[in-house]
Amino acid sequence: MDVDALDSISASVKKMSLGKSKPFLIKKHIKLLHHCLKILPNAYLSLDGSRPTLLFFCISAMDILDQMGDLPAERKRDMIEYLYRLQITSKNEVPSESYGFRGHIYSYLDPVSNTEVISEYESAHIAQTYSALCCLLILGDNLEQVDRTATLSALRQCQQPDGSFSAFSNQSESDMRFVFCAVSISYILNDFSFINVDLLCDFIQKSVSYDGGIGQGPKFESHGGSTYCAIASLCLMGRLWDYSVLSKKQLEKLKRWALQKQDVGFHGRPNKPDDSCYAFWVGATLWMLNAHHLVEEKSLRGFLMETQDDCIGGFAKYIDSNSDILHTYFGIAALSIFGEAGLCPVYPPLNIPMRAFEHLCKLNRFQT
Repeated sequence: MDVDALDSISASVKKMSLGKSKPFLIKKHIKLLHHCLKILPNAYLSLDGSRPTLLFFCISAMDILDQMGDLPAERKRDMIEYLYRLQITSKNEVPSESYGFRGHIYSYLDPVSNTEVISEYESAHIAQTYSALCCLLILGDNLEQVDRTATLSALRQCQQPDGSFSAFSNQSESDMRFVFCAVSISYILNDFSFINVDLLCDFIQKSVSYDGGIGQGPKFESHGGSTYCAIASLCLMGRLWDYSVLSKKQLEKLKRWALQKQDVGFHGRPNKPDDSCYAFWVGATLWMLNAHHLVEEKSLRGFLMETQDDCIGGFAKYIDSNSDILHTYFGIAALSIFGEAGLCPVYPPLNIPMRAFEHLCKLNRFQT
């Protein structure tokens, strides 16, 4: 996107924020999400290996819109059954580092033994494991079919010497995204004993940038997404407000940094255009820091309403762009955080609907 285009978008956003914003096109969003649950457009073909994540965007958004009750019980059971088919467990004849949930089924059924044969190149993915567990919670599953020990043992093998996590155990890229996934998986399965929490916290501490934000790793530029992942991880581990990782001064500086990411909507880095998904990444961060009341909510809502697709529904990355299910989910989740009427609440630290979080609390016998 060139400079002139960015200036044009910025000018349009500011102008729109001063006028009357579009209405919330809730019926169109619901229709789009139902359609995407049946069949996705071919634009998503390259994401076929991330099916749990795509499913998460659809059903999590529907839950916030209070639409999951309209899905037939049989349909939900089919989704749960499919998600468990993506799981690689200790019963499968594969290396232990492969355990967890895959993004897609590449295996085949042996016609003689009538058992699934998993390729030696097939492995679970830490982000797909997180997404699959979230989907199961949203669908009301009790997680009894999750091979907890196998999943957590594979998770341990993904932790790197610097405390970060990789997507696989075979030394793939490692950064703050997978730190969040690892912490969330441990939180959902109610067991942090398989990962080195102190080393993980040290990685987060070293990833704080000079401006107060947090990058994907040490010496990386601070970013709205990685900042959310770091703060959410600390929140889930109970290490956010004890000042054992980030000092009170650092948290105050982080609040300022996050608030400075609002032009009309939010952007993830300085001098970038506002993007609908950062309304969640930065907004949720401010929620966890007890500072979301400092956001200019009217402007933010106006921006999000302008990113709606008037034709097919959903939210787009930018104004006058095509909608997609990622930005649709994060747009709806952000509106929920800031109290949009008619939406069910979300639990920002885990990035799931509050209803799913309360279900998890009952499963793990937590006190909400």
